[in-house]
Amino acid sequence: MPSDPSTLIALGIGAAILLWLVFSVMKKLFGLAIIAAIAFGAYMVWTNPELLRQAMAMVGMR
Repeated sequence: MPSDPSTLIALGIGAAILLWLVFSVMKKLFGLAIIAAIAFGAYMVWTNPELLRQAMAMVGMR
């Protein structure tokens, strides 16, 4: 493990940039997964009349 300050600073900056990239990609993928799940759920309700009736009954129950 290098111990000179410039190398440690460079490694720290590199790790911070890598961490930021990983979290930004994961956040985008999580958002896309939520949108895909909502779209799939809407498609399932739209194409299945019994499921649509159940969903409307749940919304109307409060």
